[in-house]
Amino acid sequence: MKKIEGLVALVTGASSGIGEAAARSLAKRGAHVVLTARRKDRLEALAGDIRRLANGAEALIVPGDLTVHGEAERIAREALAWKGRVDVLVNNAGAGRMQFLEDIDPQADIRPVLELDLAAPIFLTRTLLPAMIERKSGTIINISSVSALVATPTSTIYCAAKYGLNGFSDALRYEVRGMGIDVCLVCPGPVRTEFEQHIDGLPGAMVPSSMPNAIPASRVGECIADLVRRPKRCVVIPWHYTPAVWLCALFPGPTDWMMEHGYTRPLRKNRKSKQP
Repeated sequence: MKKIEGLVALVTGASSGIGEAAARSLAKRGAHVVLTARRKDRLEALAGDIRRLANGAEALIVPGDLTVHGEAERIAREALAWKGRVDVLVNNAGAGRMQFLEDIDPQADIRPVLELDLAAPIFLTRTLLPAMIERKSGTIINISSVSALVATPTSTIYCAAKYGLNGFSDALRYEVRGMGIDVCLVCPGPVRTEFEQHIDGLPGAMVPSSMPNAIPASRVGECIADLVRRPKRCVVIPWHYTPAVWLCALFPGPTDWMMEHGYTRPLRKNRKSKQP
């Protein structure tokens, strides 16, 4: 079991939701946290809360936009310079668009989602990994989604990015196995966050963050902190989504039928009826 107190953790997307919850959970257990996101005011407020914990946890804010070329490397370098190391990387920042693919703008929607959800975690990890290899210690926690295990209509780009993140995590785990570095994957189901404010959702589409069974972000934050102490290959949270994932994998035909008749067709019919 690893000790969290005194570790340095870089958390992306820390201004709200899962990222904020993860930063709070890690800081409460004594970790020093580097907070990054676009909203500087939110980061400053969170950093103030962490400094008031009076348990020795410190906080550094590094505002930045991970969809901008070169920002991931800059943020990683500033995090490394703060205390000379980064022990834990939480790749959490993410966004999505809940629209049919033919309605999504390639430049305004597709590229930013792929940059934030997939490219940024890869570049951050690439920048921090050499120092972890040299120290023979480190934890990389990639926040994926149940949508990376069971794809859903109207989430093509989000699913593509998260499926890619899963593949990246698995391959990296094999590369660093035996080097003292853990690579963990968290696949949450619906979580109550601000996600629905940024998805440009199709009317009638299921928005995970507003679903009645959505869990609080704090629950995922605690899971992330637990993974630093006891690393696991992959965690589906809440656990009861695991049987559904296996059922979809074992019975793809019925899954296709249910997706088409229970979700896609009604959405397309509703969309067509509202077109001028």
